[in-house]
Parts: sequence; structure tokens; C-alpha cells
Amino acid sequence: MNHHSETGAAGKLLLLVMVPAALLFWAFVATASYVAPSSLDGRYTSAGQVVTGSGEVLNVSHSVVFSNGRFYSMTRKAPAILEASGRVETDLRGRIRLHVEAGEISGLSEETELDDELLFNLLYGRHKGAQITFERVGACFYGVETQQVYCADNRADLL
Repeated sequence: MNHHSETGAAGKLLLLVMVPAALLFWAFVATASYVAPSSLDGRYTSAGQVVTGSGEVLNVSHSVVFSNGRFYSMTRKAPAILEASGRVETDLRGRIRLHVEAGEISGLSEETELDDELLFNLLYGRHKGAQITFERVGACFYGVETQQVYCADNRADLL
């Protein structure tokens, strides 16, 4: 065997080892998460009105508290109230994810007329195992999956 073919074989072996290792490392970095920093701690709220598909106007309010890597939230879409709690994580890219561990809806009955989209958001937000991605918008967060906005209360450092 000559020197050139030995180098080629070693290069192929190195390539066979390095490519899978690099892919595994990239997958870890892309999906790794860690507990959210305490800089998120505080209360975030919003309130307003929603026009349903049938034209009815409903009052809506959202509130979430972050504390020590956990979240506690309440959403009121008259007459229904959703309470949920769980853990807060951020991935290496800084995206915030809420992992619902417990949730409960009260005030919802067969007579309650809610838009299908509003009903879906309530049901999804209480479901154990649901993940809600928060995108930062100034001093506010937008819950992508539930289409809810939460703005910082008394957090001038975020404005």
C-alpha cells in the first residue's frame, strides 16, 4: 500500500466518524433546553375584546406569572376561565417555551357559545403536555400556539 492510499483510507474513516458526531452535536444544540432565567420573573397581563366569527364581542383577559422557572396563568374568555401551570424553559436560541403540567377550565358548558378558535385555544392551553412558544415583542410576549399576548407589569427594564 502506498502513502496516498493510506491517507485516503484514514481521511474516509475520519469523515465517517466526524459527520455523525457533528450531526449529533447539532441536534443537541438545536433541541437542548434549560430552565428559564430568573430575569423573566414577574407578572405579564393583557386585556381587551375579541370579535367572534358570529360577530359577538367578548371581553378577554390574560395573566401569567413567572417565578423560579415555573409559570402560573389565568385566561378569562367570558364566561370561561382557564387556569394552567407548569415549567418554563428556554432553548439555546433564547426561545421561551411553557410546558403545561396542569390545567383546568371552569364556566364552560354546552350553552357557552365560543368561536371554534377561542375554544381550541382554551382546550389546548389546559392540556397536560402542551407546549406554548413565547416570542418576545418589546416588553410583551406572544403565545404562538394560543394566539395570546402578555405584557410586562411594572417592568421598565424590558420597555
